[in-house]
Amino acid sequence: MIRRDYILRMVAELVQVLARVVSLKSRREYEQALREINTALRELREAGTDAPDELSLADWIVLCRKHEQAASGLLVAVADLLKEQGDVLAAQGKPDSSIRSRTLALGLFLEALLNGETFVTAELLAKVEELFAQVRATLSDPEAWRRLAGYFEARGRFGQAEDALFAWLATGDPQATTEG
Repeated sequence: MIRRDYILRMVAELVQVLARVVSLKSRREYEQALREINTALRELREAGTDAPDELSLADWIVLCRKHEQAASGLLVAVADLLKEQGDVLAAQGKPDSSIRSRTLALGLFLEALLNGETFVTAELLAKVEELFAQVRATLSDPEAWRRLAGYFEARGRFGQAEDALFAWLATGDPQATTEG
């Protein structure tokens, strides 16, 4: 019970950080917004692990899944922070860093949607579509393409699922052939 309360409090704190970041972003206080995001993400990971911007999609998923009772909420909260980080970095003219943050956010949103534990909303689907449009041209992460293929299939968008499958195959991931 204590652990569950801790996790729920952590998710609530991430949501509060997100609100502050959105406010800072609207006032064009980009450096402060990035500091807020980095502090929140640093607190989420355990001491001694890689820096937040060095964690892969799989690392973030494992980190969020350690907290089973709130994994879904944590996935969405971290994805929201990474999405905002990508938006701020884009506003600062840092396209490579922006794409990396947005790709991670996309992967986390997709993981949250595909695991069946997250309530699907129009807002969440819109975030996925927006992020996909922003990173599509540069997306090379096989894990993101795998999740996109599953996402489009689940949504009944089989043409896009097929496109995602071929993009996944193009990454050279050996699992694409068997899982696809």
